[in-house]
Amino acid sequence: MLVANLLRVASGLAYATLVIGDGAAIVDALNNVDSETKELQARVQNWSGDLFGTFPIITQSEHVLSSINDATDTAEDSDPLTAKEALGIATAVKTLATTVNGTMTAIINAHDDFEHLHIASIVLSNLETQKRASNEMSNVIIDKVPTALQAIAKNLAAPVDASFDQAIDVFSSSD
Repeated sequence: MLVANLLRVASGLAYATLVIGDGAAIVDALNNVDSETKELQARVQNWSGDLFGTFPIITQSEHVLSSINDATDTAEDSDPLTAKEALGIATAVKTLATTVNGTMTAIINAHDDFEHLHIASIVLSNLETQKRASNEMSNVIIDKVPTALQAIAKNLAAPVDASFDQAIDVFSSSD
């Protein structure tokens, strides 16, 4: 009888950990996207404008895309979120939106250098790919948020989309 009660308690704790862990796992994944995006921003800002210096930027851009895809996978594998978990994710999304805005600004500021090297079209393609992946990630996470909070979640994700749109607009006008 004691063993049966302990097993019930242990299975209940395991389930509680799993549910709580889903929100935490998504936050960790978003924090990883944020970290990779900050690194991309630093590489663009520190770039001297030479062709050789684009390789670390392109490589880091791929790391950003990979982290976005990983975050999408994490969210897909997660159970629906509680309201408390959704609020924790909101903080991570706001932080990420600020980072994405700074990174897109840095990329826009480097547009002329990319254009001079005739690689603006590569940057545009990367931006479009990252935006699609970011939209997918946002949609998957929003679907996990309680229905009553989904409109708020969409509003929190909107600045990320707007930042991408701004950079894509600039690079779309390249020759």
